[in-house]
Amino acid sequence: MLALQDISKSFGTRVLFDRVSLRIGLHDRVALVGPNGAGKTTLFEIIAGRLSPDSGVISRNKNAVIGYLAQELYQDESGTVLASVMAGQSDLASLEHRLLLIQDEIATSSEADAAPLLEEYGELQHRFEQLGGYSRESKAKEILFGLSFKARDLDRPVVELSGGWRMRVALAQLLLQQPDLLLLDEPTNHLDLASVIWLEEFLGRYEGAILLISHDRQFMNGLATRVVEVDQRRLIAYTGNYDAYVTAKAEQQAIVEATAKNQQKKIEATEAFVERFRYKATKARQVQSRLKQLDKIERIELAPEAKHVRFSFPPPPRSGKDVIKLEHAAKSYGQTVVYRDLSLTLQRGDRVALVGPNGAGKSTLLKMLADALPPDSGTRTLGHNVTVAYYAQHQLESLTPSHTLLDEITTAAPMAEQGFLRGILGAFLFSGDDAKKKVAVLSGGEKSRLALAKMLVQPANLILMDEPTNHLDIPSRDALEIALHQFQGTLCFITHDRHFIQSVANAIIEVDAGRVTVYPGAYDYYMYKKTIEADRAAASNRPGGAAPATASQAKPAETERPARKTKEQKRQEAEERNQRHRAAQPIKVKLQALERDLADKEGRFKLLTEQLASPEFYQQTNFHDAVQEHGRLQKEIEALSREWEALAGQVEAMDQAKTAS
Repeated sequence: MLALQDISKSFGTRVLFDRVSLRIGLHDRVALVGPNGAGKTTLFEIIAGRLSPDSGVISRNKNAVIGYLAQELYQDESGTVLASVMAGQSDLASLEHRLLLIQDEIATSSEADAAPLLEEYGELQHRFEQLGGYSRESKAKEILFGLSFKARDLDRPVVELSGGWRMRVALAQLLLQQPDLLLLDEPTNHLDLASVIWLEEFLGRYEGAILLISHDRQFMNGLATRVVEVDQRRLIAYTGNYDAYVTAKAEQQAIVEATAKNQQKKIEATEAFVERFRYKATKARQVQSRLKQLDKIERIELAPEAKHVRFSFPPPPRSGKDVIKLEHAAKSYGQTVVYRDLSLTLQRGDRVALVGPNGAGKSTLLKMLADALPPDSGTRTLGHNVTVAYYAQHQLESLTPSHTLLDEITTAAPMAEQGFLRGILGAFLFSGDDAKKKVAVLSGGEKSRLALAKMLVQPANLILMDEPTNHLDIPSRDALEIALHQFQGTLCFITHDRHFIQSVANAIIEVDAGRVTVYPGAYDYYMYKKTIEADRAAASNRPGGAAPATASQAKPAETERPARKTKEQKRQEAEERNQRHRAAQPIKVKLQALERDLADKEGRFKLLTEQLASPEFYQQTNFHDAVQEHGRLQKEIEALSREWEALAGQVEAMDQAKTAS
């Protein structure tokens, strides 16, 4: 459908791409990754036809439609939310307009004049129906609701919306158009968690091709079947999702480093031979031969190690056990009641993620905890020796554009030494003269790093963060995760990054319709509990009421004696046990075979891993085969492990049923 061949692109002396090539098929799911500034968005602009390459050829299927969600704000402010989304299908909108026009003409025409109009109306109506015109509005609503719009929002003028909600309108318009190739540049940046999950499921069913840029690794893992890395002016393709790319890149890097190390040893040995026998006539021929060998060697150059954010929160003073309390808090915005009677306590060591739909009150709750927004009634009480640091959702907007970076960080600690402040800036990749840059020229990611750097200046034992990962690339998110793991205080945060929640949180608080529900445990436990709750709700909605109680739920009253079993009942139960035993036997046999196969493959995998860790192994001619076998075994072990877990679960369920009977 699309092919880029030998594409080059420069801006002044800066070369982004040097003769790169890329092919996108009809059903491809490609994630484009690489450091900020590497050229990912520029490549999107070239594919979308907004930028021209300096050289190279772009081949597109002439019938293919390309849709592009850029990072800039949605520009068309006319019309309502629903009308703006539906207007994106310009062909259908034109057809609908023509049909309405003909209807009006028919109503005021004579029978003779109306005949040709009726014929045209029938043809247009058939075409309108074929193109899905009559289901267009319902599809538009489905997409808007999936992106967390409410029914009351559909008739709101787009001009009233914030930038983030306008981006959702642009995304909804694009999804309704169903282009053959979707170009999505950071599509999850302005979405809440529920919308991210919905979008991932929607795109999973999408019939066209998808090329996306994202810093949300779980989103990429759920969608991508190929990852293309922008690195050192090149495009490097990897098969699989983001996790597979990370593994393959690490293995490839290890091989390159080992090969380079081995090559350097040979070069040093050759150079030592030349130096030792350079002036011996008897060795002249051999010396010349070795010099020719050195000239022919194509030196392996290792790419310079990428700079990453490295920081840690300073050790804060120890707080009391109860860190902060909200008691009987109420909060409203005009006639909209967010909380009526909210009581909540965070204790020392809590790492709480607030989740819930947009508009449920997560940011309001965080603001009340931070004392950035006082409750209308009720109390907020800080525990003993508690100090608070607050990273707001719009923290970047609070930075002063005219300040230098050093000026800005100094506002957080006016008495701190300049060397200390420069050191913190350096940890966030602002080194040397970067400290003199104006805040106004920073990118979104750089502003996020600066805002986080300001939090490090003064140690706090209660950190409140609203969407701290927005605009951060994956290495910076990893650095933040590591720092929060090591943080010795209490944390409460909001993010739509599921990997970040799973990695950092030890408790989940769900906020919905003014109610808060605490789930003690990580994000996967929360999802498990939500699945159970959904199953129970579905069961209670079945015809006839709730589903029959399970064996564990159906308990006889304590005073009730179980009736004696008849011989027929005992015979029937014995037969059922035999049937379960016969059913379980082949599964257990297969399980044992799987265990033997797994043990063999894991033994071979361990041996290959040890061999690949040795630089001497790369001198052998079969090391390429070993690398391929190592990768194949890893995938086979993962597949066998999943199969083993599924069968083991079946056997366990059968054993539980046997015990219950």
